[in-house]
Amino acid sequence: MKTLKKIILLLILIMGFSSYAQTPEQQKMIEKAERMRDSIMNTPEIKAIMKQAGEMEKNKKTSQKVKSISSSTKTIDKYWHNTMASKNNNKLENWKNGTADLVFSYSYDSRKDQLNYVKVGVIKSDGTIELHPTNAVPILQPLNNFKNNNAFYDIHNPDSYHYNNGDAGFKLNSYLLVYQNDQKIGTLTIGNSVKVTRNLLIPGDLYFGDEGYILSWVYVDKPCAVNANENWKGDLSNTGTPLIVETNVVYNLSFKTGWNLVETEVIGTHHFPDAPEEDRSRFKKHEHSIIASIPKDATYFFRAVFND
Repeated sequence: MKTLKKIILLLILIMGFSSYAQTPEQQKMIEKAERMRDSIMNTPEIKAIMKQAGEMEKNKKTSQKVKSISSSTKTIDKYWHNTMASKNNNKLENWKNGTADLVFSYSYDSRKDQLNYVKVGVIKSDGTIELHPTNAVPILQPLNNFKNNNAFYDIHNPDSYHYNNGDAGFKLNSYLLVYQNDQKIGTLTIGNSVKVTRNLLIPGDLYFGDEGYILSWVYVDKPCAVNANENWKGDLSNTGTPLIVETNVVYNLSFKTGWNLVETEVIGTHHFPDAPEEDRSRFKKHEHSIIASIPKDATYFFRAVFND
């Protein structure tokens, strides 16, 4: 490379002299230098150096291009980030966390800075999930306060709710916490879609149109019911550019005393392919209903608490 630098310097000097008026003696010197340049540039050594320099420049550009492409396409999939799932059964694939408790949280103790909860199941050391909620939930809120306690926020007019035994104690969670040695290590959701089981827990993603269902656990202290059927039209944009859509939300929930299982299903999609990613779909219908047991096609999704 030192030789290459000398050649470049020689070329600069030659071009510099050529740009000024020359005496005959100077012209002869320049012609001699040019012949020397041509002789040097045609030697095998210089040709090899120039070829190497060209290849180095080509490799540099290719490296920059590959780096640019990989950095722009390497994005974290928020739905699968820190997430593992079961596969046609109730066993988490690649579970390596040992035995852990599944708990249902019902209140927050600010003095101890901790959640209060009851145990409802376990994840065994091999990843098998066993759910058997039997414990009573000691702290409940009245069902007729459902509009303030509902995790879905999908009814726009609170007057759409109608209650039977509205003073009944009620608590709903669409997830179970996973605890190990009194420390939360993640959450467990149940449904048939990794997207739906995350979207319906995140206020900003609640209105997405990814279809599927999520299950919620509900505890009540006496028989009660809540019903609603709201047809609504309005703006559901997250980015400021209006997205006017029509939605229908149906609640048909009749609870028995103790533990109940609710299925919330997303049905139908409004598509906006040219909108920003966070506005590319909106749901057409949410349907909330009581089911007797976990469906056979349900998948269990464990989301680790770290790096969320």
